[in-house]
Amino acid sequence: MNPRARDIELLLMTGFAAVPLYFTGAVGFVPLVVFHAVLAAMIFRVATGKGPDIVPPSLMHAIGIAYVLFYFVDAAVISRSAIAASTHLVLFISLYQPIDGMQRNNRAQRLLTAALIFVASVATSTDITIVLFVIAFAFVMFRQMMYLSHVETAQSIGRDYAEAPSWRAAAFYLCGATLLGALLFPVIPRVRNPVVHGMAGALTNATTGLSYSIDFNHERTSTPDASVVARVWMAQEAVPFFTPLRLRGAVYDRYHNNEWLQTPLGFRYVISDGGVFRIARPIGFTRAARVQQRSTRNARLFLPVGTYAVTGLPTLIEGPSHDSYATSQLGRDIFTFDVSMARKTLPLKERKPQVIPYPVTPAVAALARNIAGSRTDPAQQASAVEAYMLQKFRYVAQPEQIGHTMTTDEFLLRERRGHCEYFAAGMVTLMTALNVPARIVGGYYGGRLNPLTGYFVVRNEDAHAWVEVWDGGKWETYDPTPPSMRPGSGQDSVFRMYASAIGDSVNYFWDRYVLTYGLGDQIAFAAAAIGRIRDAMVAARAQARSAAAAVTASRVALVAAALALAFFVALAARRHRQPLFNLLAAHLRLLGIEVGPSMTMEEALDVLRRDHADAARELEPLIAMYEAERFSTRRDSSRVAAIRRRLAELRT
Repeated sequence: MNPRARDIELLLMTGFAAVPLYFTGAVGFVPLVVFHAVLAAMIFRVATGKGPDIVPPSLMHAIGIAYVLFYFVDAAVISRSAIAASTHLVLFISLYQPIDGMQRNNRAQRLLTAALIFVASVATSTDITIVLFVIAFAFVMFRQMMYLSHVETAQSIGRDYAEAPSWRAAAFYLCGATLLGALLFPVIPRVRNPVVHGMAGALTNATTGLSYSIDFNHERTSTPDASVVARVWMAQEAVPFFTPLRLRGAVYDRYHNNEWLQTPLGFRYVISDGGVFRIARPIGFTRAARVQQRSTRNARLFLPVGTYAVTGLPTLIEGPSHDSYATSQLGRDIFTFDVSMARKTLPLKERKPQVIPYPVTPAVAALARNIAGSRTDPAQQASAVEAYMLQKFRYVAQPEQIGHTMTTDEFLLRERRGHCEYFAAGMVTLMTALNVPARIVGGYYGGRLNPLTGYFVVRNEDAHAWVEVWDGGKWETYDPTPPSMRPGSGQDSVFRMYASAIGDSVNYFWDRYVLTYGLGDQIAFAAAAIGRIRDAMVAARAQARSAAAAVTASRVALVAAALALAFFVALAARRHRQPLFNLLAAHLRLLGIEVGPSMTMEEALDVLRRDHADAARELEPLIAMYEAERFSTRRDSSRVAAIRRRLAELRT
């Protein structure tokens, strides 16, 4: 490449270094657009054979001096962020340097500035696609560094020489640096990054299941958000009994001025029993599950419905309302804990919840009585109300489609359409009219099963609201929202399901073992490595002892081997001795009688009697002994030996 092409490549690399900043929100959109517009103008001038000086160098120097003062104004007033203001300053320097480079060689400083922009982009990016950006930028950076080395070498020797191709060398350095970085990554000291939060950047309180209240005085909105909230592992046999998954986040059991609220409880530490925090009593079928959860601003836990015990947390706190829990494990982006679940649970202490003091109107009371009919059992009444709402009300997926605010009474009596919060509030209102304690539960519903890893992925878009009704001894779950309209009800193709599973598995690995890989993981890694080394040393020591014992017992082993060899040789020789039939047939052959394969010894003896009567009389006892041995159920070694001995005597 000629020097002009190298200059264009350096300008393009500088602009490329800032591309991720559009997606990270670390700096404003307008400064980035201005930066790339000025850079594009410089590239155009250089490509047409001119210099990058879109403004005269003297004017650029004056602007540079003024920008030093502007930096403080930017940090204090405009950006109100030292990080954003510093990034703006680096972007300005990267535009200043090409013009300043017309008077002096500052290519090394320009590479450093591009690297600073690159660091700002990487430090504020959490998506795994940043890896592709790093690879591409590093490849071009290596090429530029090799060109810089070529230029400085030519200047030092006082003459120019042909530049060697750089793409292969850049690829080699890139692969080597990647391998070295991967090997060193587990042991590099970890420092908590105040900017990068990975999967576990603290969740806001803007979605159902996280907000403090459900306020119907304002139009409700929902923004699709695929951010992962939690991952849940459970055994395959437990899946049919504990799905669809429901993660309880908040309980709304108070009403005031068209707003459903959580009754303040304060915070109460749950006492641990050997590391186990018990929050309910199980009934019936029980199984265990593991939950990996993103942290929230208030350290709220999302516990599967049916949880009666929690382990793996340093503390468990009930609050700020009844049956909602938090942990003091602050400062961690992701934490993992185990839960024990039962099909039904009872409270640890007997209590009788109060009916929500909702101002029931005569019209709502009449509707509730009409639905319940003659039923008096709370569970039967709740089932009737749930079925009625599933049949008579229409679900609106996007709350903003309603177009106006409405009260719960208006939803029940006039509109008869709404989203899950209205369905839940409507059922609680009808149960209140029947004097049955009921409450709204906010959390997450469903999740998607990852068939590759076996866990359920719960996202922000799975936020949902349902109902719990007190049947006299425990809270029972009801959901008046149509099943086809609940989160995760859509059916994906097999290809799309597996593609999503692969993507989530990759993101899980990235979140868990890259972004949030911390000191605790390093300690566990070191402990495991030390354990493997110790086990290897113990095994080597045991093998050494075994080898020493083998050397000590070598003589005994040699004697035993010799005896064993002699035994096997004797056994083989014995097995290769001629059978009695063959010995008799050979003797008869000497007497002129050929014993065929289908002839018996008795038949051969008859032939012998006609030709050699004397020889037949000598052989008759042996053949009789042979027949007795041949058809005997037990082998007589003495008889066999006698036959062999007598035949040997006859042959001599």
